[in-house]
Amino acid sequence: MFKRFAFATALLLAPAGVASAQSLEDIFAPTATDGVVAMEHILAAARQDVDGVVTEIELERKKGRWIYEVEVARDKEKVELVYDAHSGALLSRKRD
Repeated sequence: MFKRFAFATALLLAPAGVASAQSLEDIFAPTATDGVVAMEHILAAARQDVDGVVTEIELERKKGRWIYEVEVARDKEKVELVYDAHSGALLSRKRD
């Protein structure tokens, strides 16, 4: 049943050009020409800013601006760091 549905959907979308469209990730992901700082540099900055273990890092676009959100586990608390993805500057630091 699923195969028939998928095939029928592909047939319906192909003439409209949707089948050849880029994925949303390709459309909204930053490219090398966007000037985004490498994730390794942000990780190094986070390790300098907070003594702990980096548990999560995300590159995302908020209000048209690329940012890195980094979560660091420290003792019994979590610290969330937000960096500008273009300059690498620390924008905010929150403790939970």
